[in-house]
Amino acid sequence: MHKENINHMILKILDVMMQKTSEHKIADGSDGTQVFLGLKDDGTEVAVKRMIRFNYQILRNEEEFLRLTELDSPSIVRYVDFAEDDNFGYLVLQLCEYTLEEYIQDHLPDDSAERSLVLKKLVKEVLCSLQVLHDQKTKVLHRDIKPQNVLIDIKGKAKLADFGISRRLKQGETTLRTSIAGTKCWKAKENINKKFNTGYKRSSDIQVAGMLVYYILSGGQHPFGEDVDCEYNISRGRYSLKHLDDDVAKDLVEWMINEDPNNRPTVEQTLAHPFFWTDERKLRYLKILGSEKEAENCRNADEELLNAVSKYTEGKSFSEWKTKLPSELVQKLDGKKKAYPENTLGLLRFIRNLHEHYKADAVKINLMALFPDLFGSVYLFAKERGWNSRESVVMDINSGHLR
Repeated sequence: MHKENINHMILKILDVMMQKTSEHKIADGSDGTQVFLGLKDDGTEVAVKRMIRFNYQILRNEEEFLRLTELDSPSIVRYVDFAEDDNFGYLVLQLCEYTLEEYIQDHLPDDSAERSLVLKKLVKEVLCSLQVLHDQKTKVLHRDIKPQNVLIDIKGKAKLADFGISRRLKQGETTLRTSIAGTKCWKAKENINKKFNTGYKRSSDIQVAGMLVYYILSGGQHPFGEDVDCEYNISRGRYSLKHLDDDVAKDLVEWMINEDPNNRPTVEQTLAHPFFWTDERKLRYLKILGSEKEAENCRNADEELLNAVSKYTEGKSFSEWKTKLPSELVQKLDGKKKAYPENTLGLLRFIRNLHEHYKADAVKINLMALFPDLFGSVYLFAKERGWNSRESVVMDINSGHLR
């Protein structure tokens, strides 16, 4: 390549040097947007987002949002600078390593346990990003949540990006009345059909974020299917969570993608969901249920309750729980009264009494490792029976977000 051609491909924007070559191009966006690698005078690498000037109001809009002090957060891709010339607008941003799509496809750990932890971390980081936007002071609706608009930085942290079609609610406003926006298959039910467009709310972002949560946890699947059927399925509320094994994760996703906007959680409620609970908090919940009257009366439980709980026990790690625990410990507790029945109610009461009266023995047993599916099964059973709404349960676990 001739020297003049090389110089033609190099552009200085403010204190950033950008090369307009294919090898320095990071991505192609919509509406003619291109993203290039740039180098600041101090040696810092940045991303330079370039858009044709006659169509770059979207870029200006993004700059406006990224300059909000409320969006100056580790959870949001950082704004660096903005410039324009006769032909283009240039938005200079923090450089990230991958899009979420690239990261999920090619950069996850091979070890399944490690992978699960990474995926859960990504889900939490995406929801924390959305929490920054939905805050009562910020009041920003993203309106274009999708795998390509979540970026992963060099430390593996997920950050929301691309605020080109984002909007800010006015004081006291909860709904944005506007034409339909967003990307095919990544829109809320209420924003798919012009005829039935009821406006855009925080809950619209939540439904699409729920699709993204499933995408992350399933390794790149969409709950409403692919291609031509996807938007039809969203509009009809038809979904499948077959790529998820974790019942508690399914519960979170189902709540978020609920077809009724009024029945979707706030972002704060998603972050308080049991999917994110520590093992310590899960154990506390099990002990609380072990104090409820049904568990206390486990030796004389009625048939209807036993049949209902057995549906959540079949094929589970805790179905014959006495055989998994040290026999001398089972004998010690069984010997105090009539033996505990070997069902889930008996196990809940056993756990409660073990931690209440035999603390030295209790600390030696990792119940979450021994029975990895116990918490999820019990949580969903208790939810179905309405136990999670009881004042004693809600108060004891110090959370108003159980449902």
